Amino acid sequence: MLILGLAVASFLAYICILALLCLADSLETRTRRAQPVIQRVDPFATLNIAQAFDPTYGALWEAPIRALDCLSSAGATGIPISRLYPIFREAASRFPEIYDGYHFQEWLQFLESNELIHWCGQQVTLTRQGREFLAHRFTTEPLARA
Repeated sequence: MLILGLAVASFLAYICILALLCLADSLETRTRRAQPVIQRVDPFATLNIAQAFDPTYGALWEAPIRALDCLSSAGATGIPISRLYPIFREAASRFPEIYDGYHFQEWLQFLESNELIHWCGQQVTLTRQGREFLAHRFTTEPLARA
């Protein structure tokens, strides 16, 4: 009799687990439908400054670092925005799968949102954080390669 009771109890537990899994699946499906569909994925939305030190992402940071280096050599007055466009265009031709649908203005906004540059009208200057980033990156990069 004890074995029959255990068999019935385990069968009922199995049915309860199946019912809970079905409930969880339906709730998850409902949640997925409620979320908005993203039309366009921003290729630089997940790119962060820490990745500039990682060799895997180094190629993605090559163009921004060249732009920051160009701004650094210009001094406090900065440079006209048009001098950065060739750097962007070269990176876009080198990595078309990343830069596809991505415009120069968005690239500048990415640098500005990371507080590396200050963009005002047609003039772009390097921020204090941008200078610190360049100094830190170039003093630690040789150590990373060793």
